[in-house]
Amino acid sequence: MTVPVERPPAVEQPPPAVEDADTPPTPSVREKLGIEERSWMLFAVVVAFILLAFAGMVVLTALAGGTTYVR
Repeated sequence: MTVPVERPPAVEQPPPAVEDADTPPTPSVREKLGIEERSWMLFAVVVAFILLAFAGMVVLTALAGGTTYVR
């Protein structure tokens, strides 16, 4: 034996908006920048890494008790 089920009426979806072919779409999500636009950041990271490595060499030399290079 089946029992009829009462369901709420279906909600109608609004029609899709008509877009003009002449106007470019507006970006709703901010576009990600490529590496070409972030070359200054890459340069800064490389320089910081080189300076950090140089400072590490100086610190390790000082901790080892050396002040000059062997001639």
